[in-house]
Amino acid sequence: MDAISKMSLVELSSHFNALKGADVCWPRIEKMISDSANSWLQSGKAPNDLSVMNVWWHTCFELLAPHQVQISALNYQDEYIEIKNLGPAIIDLSSWKITAGDKYQTFVFAKDTLIYPHETLRIETYPGSALSFDSKRPIWNNKGDKGALYDSDGALVSTWLYGDAAHEHVEVSLVNFDGLEAKKEGDEFVEVANLSHSVIDISLWQIRGDKGQRFEFPVGALIKPQDVVRVYTNQTHPSTGGHNFESQRALWSNDGGKATLYDNQNACISEYQW
Repeated sequence: MDAISKMSLVELSSHFNALKGADVCWPRIEKMISDSANSWLQSGKAPNDLSVMNVWWHTCFELLAPHQVQISALNYQDEYIEIKNLGPAIIDLSSWKITAGDKYQTFVFAKDTLIYPHETLRIETYPGSALSFDSKRPIWNNKGDKGALYDSDGALVSTWLYGDAAHEHVEVSLVNFDGLEAKKEGDEFVEVANLSHSVIDISLWQIRGDKGQRFEFPVGALIKPQDVVRVYTNQTHPSTGGHNFESQRALWSNDGGKATLYDNQNACISEYQW
């Protein structure tokens, strides 16, 4: 990346997370990069044939790639991993790589591999598909593993954890045992937090209470990086995962109790007592 793009990228990155929606994001990016490029042209430090538009596109793609392309699925039973381009730019994946658990299990994207906005690419474990680790044996550990996506410079873009690889990064962070809803207290909830910067798959994990309460997360349940999910007694809130016990009565005693989180292998992960 040239000096102008690097300078623009540093400035833009500090603002990117605050930009909401393409109608705000793209005009602001265009103005900031154009202003930066024009400043360099006027200073006489940039080549005379510098194209502001080329700098704009190049820097936009460099900026957006780590925010756009994410691991979207990992299936250790059927042995594949998927990445998705959340849009809006076409991203060149040349020399990007995916590691499965360790550096010796690596897939490298071929030159000129493109991923289009909202497109999903599946990388299989076994030979026979266009995108494959070309391995003759399983590479994803059934008990737990980590999938990681790196860009062409070796910078970590996205990670996905499941099973025992996720244990130290998940905890029961809160039990709201005293609901405001009269009698049935459907607004009680148990909150589970992801302390990491990875997506964590909690398919078939369970919350169990000391009075026989039990909830099992469905297949495909995820916790986003640095985020939480909640399991309500009898309310549905999509913003925190949409999970609930569907109980017609209050579940958590105001006088004290315990909620415990177990993974899909029945290993105890975290306890919360009050």
